[in-house]
Amino acid sequence: MKNYTVKQINEFAQENWPEMHTPLHEFSTYLYRVRDLSFTRAREATAGFNLSGGEFDILAALRRSPKPHVITPTELQHSLLITSGGLTKLLYQLAAAGLIKRSIQEQDKRSKLVHLTPKGKKIIGQAMVAAQATNKAWLDEAFTEQEFSQLRLLLSKAANVLEQNDSAEQSD
Repeated sequence: MKNYTVKQINEFAQENWPEMHTPLHEFSTYLYRVRDLSFTRAREATAGFNLSGGEFDILAALRRSPKPHVITPTELQHSLLITSGGLTKLLYQLAAAGLIKRSIQEQDKRSKLVHLTPKGKKIIGQAMVAAQATNKAWLDEAFTEQEFSQLRLLLSKAANVLEQNDSAEQSD
């Protein structure tokens, strides 16, 4: 069965829930659909690398950390939306695949550092190229270069407001 389009979803809201059918509702519907479809396409593009979404995110977080691409599990958890139990499971899977390795810190023997291996660096590099190529294809079809630049600017403003609010709530 084919999913409804955003246009259809908004039409259903307009017909059946008119008090909720607002520009904000339409925006939210488009935003969620773009996120879901872009993630689906990226997962399809990276399927050949045998990485779950969580594993991909961990390797990407390690790769974007400063050389030698080593961080603590706590730092990983701060850059991902995952529980500590979920993170531990994924770290075991990545270590078993040889994509990361773990080492004990001298100053804190309870915490094992997470290291990106050369194999992990190669895999995440190839997977990221595949995901970015997929995103670029649909973005190039949807937007001019100027429109894309404007969209990035507007989304960065929205993210900044949300992140500032989130930081303020966490410090309370």
